Amino acid sequence: MCHLYENSERHQRRGRFIIVSTLEPLQDHHHPADVLAFIKREQDSNTPCALLVITDIRGGTLRAKGTLMAVAANGKTAGYISNGCVDADIISQAQTALHENKTVSLLYGEGSPFKDIKLPCGGSIEISIIPNPDPTIINTATLSLSARKSVTLQISKGGLYIQNNPLNKKVATFEITYQPKLKLRIVGRGAPVRSLASQAAQSGFEVHIQSPEPDLEALADTNNLITFELLNTPETPPPCQDDKWTALVLMFHDHEWETEILKQALSRPAFYIGALGSPQTHSARCETLRASGVSPENIAKIHGPIGLIPSMRDANLLAVSALGEIIKTAQIKHRL
Repeated sequence: MCHLYENSERHQRRGRFIIVSTLEPLQDHHHPADVLAFIKREQDSNTPCALLVITDIRGGTLRAKGTLMAVAANGKTAGYISNGCVDADIISQAQTALHENKTVSLLYGEGSPFKDIKLPCGGSIEISIIPNPDPTIINTATLSLSARKSVTLQISKGGLYIQNNPLNKKVATFEITYQPKLKLRIVGRGAPVRSLASQAAQSGFEVHIQSPEPDLEALADTNNLITFELLNTPETPPPCQDDKWTALVLMFHDHEWETEILKQALSRPAFYIGALGSPQTHSARCETLRASGVSPENIAKIHGPIGLIPSMRDANLLAVSALGEIIKTAQIKHRL
């Protein structure tokens, strides 16, 4: 992964200045929502900014079609395109596009005019650079993703557009739909909650912890992707707001908290629902749900025991195992 930096040395290449990362890394901004929010912040502060989009890939490449990156005139960046092999030149090209205020299409790899820049993995990537994208479109896209709604953007030689925008009279050369960040709702107690929340936030998930353990609120103070809600009684859980980009994991050893929370969750479109415990515990859990009127079809949606690797008894390894299963499920259900 290429880490991008706020402070940089400048080096000369082919008559242009490029930025080479040398100092303290910025917080990672990889998700489209982060890149678009970065552009909005820069534009709100009157800093020119360019949006970069991978519009085509051939052969082996690190990043997918539709990957976003942003480059501001002040040298700040968000997102990344490669494993460091072309990003420095891309930043230089973006700043030139900003200076000239001209949309640019670049090709790296096989067939590229940049013979001195190689892609070690082979193949090629095509990138559109859109200087100063319409702030109204950036704002609309950012608000949609923040409201956990997908947004479709169109790229043409004329710039950036929102799908079905009546002002867009041009034919789009590239179109892609971006989805909100994955969200993980963790309901439970103790070290497993701490480990899973920390690892999920580090992986870019939005994390919401619900627990009768007030000390877990301290996690929300350490990471702005983590929020906390105190649970009071097992019989009356707070309203469930899980959407189709949300995963739910229950991490209780005192299982009286589980039934009402699971009944709520099973009525919502979460892409993953899982619960901590042994096969015997899960069998008892399912029997309790059946006795409370939950259908066998809904009970079958629950992953239990959680995780790709069975019988993890270390909190950190359990978190890795559970997070892997959640990500795999998200991929299968096209939530990534």
